[in-house]
Amino acid sequence: MNIMEFINSYPLLVGGTITVFLAAVFNELKIKESNICGLTPAEVVKLINNNAVIYDLRDPKDFEKRHILNAVNVAQDDLMGNPPKKKTAMVLVCDGGGLSKKTSLSLRKKNLDNVFYIKGGQLEWENNSLPCETKNKE
Repeated sequence: MNIMEFINSYPLLVGGTITVFLAAVFNELKIKESNICGLTPAEVVKLINNNAVIYDLRDPKDFEKRHILNAVNVAQDDLMGNPPKKKTAMVLVCDGGGLSKKTSLSLRKKNLDNVFYIKGGQLEWENNSLPCETKNKE
């Protein structure tokens, strides 16, 4: 039996195999893409030391209570609608990393290759005992 006879005899098997293969390839590419721009807090510190800007996507009330030192609070919609045209690295942060990951991937699709996010978000930053600014109670 040659290849064409096999394909004609078992179209569902061949189609299913191709579908599973393509799904696996697509999944691996998606994982690889998200890992490119996701950084650990230690990696972010290195970027900060090279003048990276931290954009905090959290609610202003949460930002005011506690945020990464020198971070800028910005709404996701504002950042997506008018992304900064900076050549220095931009690091996005949210509570747990989900929103900042989604936003950084969207910005990268707009050809902004210098956009990253903190894996685990503000929670991971604090778990690593890294510096934060807190609201002074008067």
